[in-house]
Amino acid sequence: MMKVALFLHLIGASIWVGGHLYLLVRLMPNFVKRNDVADFLAFEKSYEPLGLAALGVQVVTGIYMLNSIVPMTLWLTPMGYLTALIHAKLTWLVLTIMTALHARFRVVAKFESGAYNDKTLGLMAIHVGLICLWSLGFVATGMAFRY
Repeated sequence: MMKVALFLHLIGASIWVGGHLYLLVRLMPNFVKRNDVADFLAFEKSYEPLGLAALGVQVVTGIYMLNSIVPMTLWLTPMGYLTALIHAKLTWLVLTIMTALHARFRVVAKFESGAYNDKTLGLMAIHVGLICLWSLGFVATGMAFRY
């Protein structure tokens, strides 16, 4: 069962990280340059259900795998290197949730209501960049569990 969980976890990470990196590197520069809110919202509407499902899979499988290594009751107990990795993963998760919620309910909401200006897509690009940074932190920390 652990191998299935790891496989699903990696598929979820591929979708989440890959989707956000593609958005940041390939799409956002053009959206910002052209102030193209409509195309950004089209991407958001298309990607959000898949991206959030992938993140959900990562959270569920991550909890399962971690709990099989260290019981949840010990996650905050000082245990050296392993605790540092657990805390890092939890930190990336909290930062991801906070950034995503702010982006969705503050920035995207402005686009949807029409209450945005020419700097709002730039602000969204910053949010996407932060999500990418937190996501790469997730990946690097996950690798550290193996090594």
